[in-house]
Amino acid sequence: MIAIHHPAQLHPGQMVDGWRVVRLLGAGTYGAVYRVEKNGQHFAMKLAMHRASSGDAAQADARLKRELGCLVHLEHPNIVASRAYGRWPDLRTGWLYVILDLVEGYTLAEWVERMHPTAQEVARVFGKLAGAVDYMHGRGVFHRDLKLGNIMVRASDGEPFILDFSAGDYTNAEDLTDAPLPPGTKRYRSPEASRFLRENGDDRNARYEFKVTDDVYALGVCLFDVLTADQPASGAFKAPVEGRLMPPPARELNPRVPELLSDAAMNFIARKPEHRPPTAEVMRRKLEAFAVEAGQDWTTPLHLPATKPHFDPATGPEESVAPRPRALGRAVLFGAVLVVAALVAAFMAARSAPRLASARAAGSSPVSSSLGDAGPVALAEAPSQLRPHVEDAGVSLDAGAAPLVPSTLSSPGVALPPQAPVQKENPAVKRAPTVASPSEAPAKKALSSRGSGAEFLKKCAAASAAVALQLGCPSSSQVRPASDECPSDAREAMFNELGLVKGSSTLLTIDMKQPGSQADLGVYSDGAVRGVVRSGNRRMPTGTILYGQLWTGDGRLLARYTRAQYPDGNTYPVCIAIGEEGPEDGWEGSKPGAVVFPRSFGAYWVSRWP
Repeated sequence: MIAIHHPAQLHPGQMVDGWRVVRLLGAGTYGAVYRVEKNGQHFAMKLAMHRASSGDAAQADARLKRELGCLVHLEHPNIVASRAYGRWPDLRTGWLYVILDLVEGYTLAEWVERMHPTAQEVARVFGKLAGAVDYMHGRGVFHRDLKLGNIMVRASDGEPFILDFSAGDYTNAEDLTDAPLPPGTKRYRSPEASRFLRENGDDRNARYEFKVTDDVYALGVCLFDVLTADQPASGAFKAPVEGRLMPPPARELNPRVPELLSDAAMNFIARKPEHRPPTAEVMRRKLEAFAVEAGQDWTTPLHLPATKPHFDPATGPEESVAPRPRALGRAVLFGAVLVVAALVAAFMAARSAPRLASARAAGSSPVSSSLGDAGPVALAEAPSQLRPHVEDAGVSLDAGAAPLVPSTLSSPGVALPPQAPVQKENPAVKRAPTVASPSEAPAKKALSSRGSGAEFLKKCAAASAAVALQLGCPSSSQVRPASDECPSDAREAMFNELGLVKGSSTLLTIDMKQPGSQADLGVYSDGAVRGVVRSGNRRMPTGTILYGQLWTGDGRLLARYTRAQYPDGNTYPVCIAIGEEGPEDGWEGSKPGAVVFPRSFGAYWVSRWP
């Protein structure tokens, strides 16, 4: 059992005040969300990312308390319900958690891509959402961060739910904002709020008065995006909505949108608040009238199933059925290389056949002698064992949390899914057999000629890169680096240009190529690695790719990421570490160079490397 250092690091089977953790669903700036079980019933548990006494600048504890305050005011069939709350492990000083109903389905963006809804179905869903928004306004609650990722559609019956009130507000609530605008997402921010920020951005005491028409506008942008974007989950929107000018009409961007629905969507996102519906109830009545329309425009899918490549940061591009000409050319070239390789292999096999026959006659096997008895079996079974598996539909209940997606195979390190029957709550990790390459034997002999391995590694650790190379030391990635200062250009980029908060964290998929879901374990070795942010915010968005290095030589894991590539293509020097105070202990079965560790883990923005 490893010590718990972070709310995003609970493991399957762990008990939290009688709630059994099943798996991680997602995480964001303010909280981590788990599927939990108690007395045979499943719920979602959201934990604040920091304790009340941690000095957290983002005030995660206070914001989850605020979210709970919003939810206790609300009881509506299309708003997620809270069932319990507490602090763990200590009732006074522990992490705050809230138990919520578990909504199993898709985010609104995923629903569009998977279900290809009709205009009639979209009008029905948004009519219910508008009714829920009007209900919350009637009880003095504002959501303040309505967006596609904070709305779920339940898979069983298509019912929509509004989630994540971490940016919410209610009458007489304590002011947590230390900026002119409340937390939120720029695309869904009303024009009047954006104007207020332009005019008062330098005044830290200025506060925007959030209004009903701000939530109306945000829900209108959600509708506009659902109507016009066939792949909204990837952020591929057809038109910007920010700015003083209106975007093109929805019907102009997508001719499948009925004219009446297009006009209504543009009305909801009018530049001036007085030109929008004054309440969400007006939205609801208009949309519910459209939900009974029966013409062909209303009953055919708004978007055809996508045939173009779709990119996911964790899995890479998904090729279309028809390859592009350049890809086809590469395929032909690759095929030719395979043919040549096969001919060479056949020729070598023919030459070695007499030697193999004599070896068998002598009772020895060249394959077994190099791979061990399990070698041929392990290699034969590897393709099926390494095939990634897909989890059942997961739900992220926190802002910016990304859907759980299976990945492709990994390097460095290989994570194998558990043997049947699959136990998702406690995934077993099987290590591949160690295969000695011919080049390793001379290296071991050279090491022994220099004295004891420990003494030699100490010399390597103390040597400069040039001297280490002359000594013939192992790769520098195998020797854990000492703690030192983060470079000044990275500190400038992170804490000034990007506005990241020193010591804050995000949930990171450590290695993009490790197979399985976020709740799985991986096996990691030394070397270069690419991670991906799974629960970003506007300062470091979901999907940001991080380039770095892993060290596992002492049976623990340390990761340093030094470059961040944002989804818009911009790159920045950074200092992001897994292991805030030094290497993290590996899970059961770890050994030097093969550390068993969760596929996703909390990563910290640091000014000094641990």
